[in-house]
Amino acid sequence: MKTIKFEFTCSRQVPLYAHLCNRYLNYGELNIHVGYQGGAYFIEAEGKQSELEALADDIAQDFLISVWLTDSRIALIDAPTGSKAPLATQPLVQEFCQQCAPHFGDNQAPEFGQLALACDCCHGERRIHQDYRGLTAGDIQAMYQRLMTQGELELAGGIRLSLSPVDNNPNGSTHKKSQRPRLLICNPNTLNAQFHLSDPQVLALSSIEKPLICVRPIKDHPKLAQPLYDLCFAYNRLLVILAEHLRQHGTDWVYLTDPTQGEALAYIDGQWAEIHTNAPNALRIDSPKQPLHDTVLLAGKDTYYYASHSDKQGGHYLLEQGSDVKSRHGAMTPAILGDDDLALCALHSVNLEHGLDKNSAIIYLSRDHGGQIYTLDGKCEAERFFALPELPENGYEIYHQLEQSPQRKVLEKFKQRYPEDYLRLLDLKLPNERHSLSALWAVGAVILGLESRSLSVGDLNDALMAAAMAHRGSNSPRIDYPLTRGEAYRSLNWCKTLGSLISFRLADDRDSQKLAFGMHDSFADYLANWIEHLDLNLGVKSVALAGSEWVNPLLCQRVALRVGKNFPLKHNQLLEIDGNNHAIGALLLKKRRL
Repeated sequence: MKTIKFEFTCSRQVPLYAHLCNRYLNYGELNIHVGYQGGAYFIEAEGKQSELEALADDIAQDFLISVWLTDSRIALIDAPTGSKAPLATQPLVQEFCQQCAPHFGDNQAPEFGQLALACDCCHGERRIHQDYRGLTAGDIQAMYQRLMTQGELELAGGIRLSLSPVDNNPNGSTHKKSQRPRLLICNPNTLNAQFHLSDPQVLALSSIEKPLICVRPIKDHPKLAQPLYDLCFAYNRLLVILAEHLRQHGTDWVYLTDPTQGEALAYIDGQWAEIHTNAPNALRIDSPKQPLHDTVLLAGKDTYYYASHSDKQGGHYLLEQGSDVKSRHGAMTPAILGDDDLALCALHSVNLEHGLDKNSAIIYLSRDHGGQIYTLDGKCEAERFFALPELPENGYEIYHQLEQSPQRKVLEKFKQRYPEDYLRLLDLKLPNERHSLSALWAVGAVILGLESRSLSVGDLNDALMAAAMAHRGSNSPRIDYPLTRGEAYRSLNWCKTLGSLISFRLADDRDSQKLAFGMHDSFADYLANWIEHLDLNLGVKSVALAGSEWVNPLLCQRVALRVGKNFPLKHNQLLEIDGNNHAIGALLLKKRRL
């Protein structure tokens, strides 16, 4: 008789894993124990070799990859440490699992198209949208036919499938913030022939969470004209069946609109992170650290966050998230926090998750809030080291300020050699994102002459990101990101940054991809130098990364290489990196009133 331990370590709780652990308590004749400790779900089994081998095969089939899975292993142990009591479980949200999906979602299966097919494992049939309960296989086939004949299909909850690109900028403005195109993948077998995908991205797309992942299409694809796309696999039963109909008839993907989806995940230092979602959520973080405030209510994008603290069971922090949170805590007024407050809140939330507090720094880069570098010294006193500058609100003013700076000569040459890009620069508008890295890089994309479907900050950034990702090699010109010293903190001499970029383009206009890569790598190198400077003065033990700009995979990669070489990088794993993390961190903010 042997005792084997199957362990699955996750960066956050995975409800399906807890559910499966409890199912295995009644597995055959084996003596089974289960547990959840230190972020790891485990199953311990005592039995004969043949029984354990059969168990291992079943576990491998049932425990599908989660995007939050960080490690898995099998070990021979002396005695079980778990319990025969079921684990506490959170409600499942998915409508299907590894057992039922092959039956209703495979056109070769006799149950294909049976939306309400009962599953004794996940009971996903109970979570089907109420508008679709009762649909037959014939009804769904008719929906597929309507999509093919009319070119689009409206579904409940604002979901829309389309065979053609979706116009998410109906007013035709070239400056309005536009969303990156989203695709529902119908035929996974054609992915590598159409997109550049890393192994972690392939695993994430196939995971039980079915998240959005940002990818770059192959060059000169006849139907994929945009520089970047957000991809996902079907994430509910109806979409699984519709996607199978589409795949069966030769459609590899369709355009997807779903207002309930969050943003594409970020990949930070080898782990996935959630940027922001409007989905209702309740979360608990155990920590003995005492807060400075008992409760806080914050307003986010189309949602509210309510954070509180309890001293019970050693102390824990609680979070409620959703559009109805404000009505449930109607007596409270949402706190008003500035950009510097939000950066500190993000640092506190990262430190809380990882059991840290002092001698730490944060690189907070957000598209919606000003970029900051903050530190906490050995006495937990906060200081702002750096803040990104606020650019002028339009390209004409940007050009005017460059003209008044020492960059005037190269600017004049740029105007003469690239008159079309000069006119694009004058037409650029930065209405709401002027204090972000994205705003600076949007100007950089125009200077490099990169094509984009509009002059929105999002589209220009996608063009810059895609060009940088397409660069082969690690060498590139060093773009200047020089600091300016203000009264309280440092900022960036953006005129010199853009001037150096113009100089490099004038010197060699053959490789915009190398210059786009250089904008990323040089900034990461400057960040590393700044953190090393702070380390000499404060003793930096860890560096936190937070904010929505980290959706940029190349920025994450270069910062992990440059900064992560000498300092441990930390980020929110239980929380979002630019959303509910602010509410939890606000409970630790040194501010008299929130």
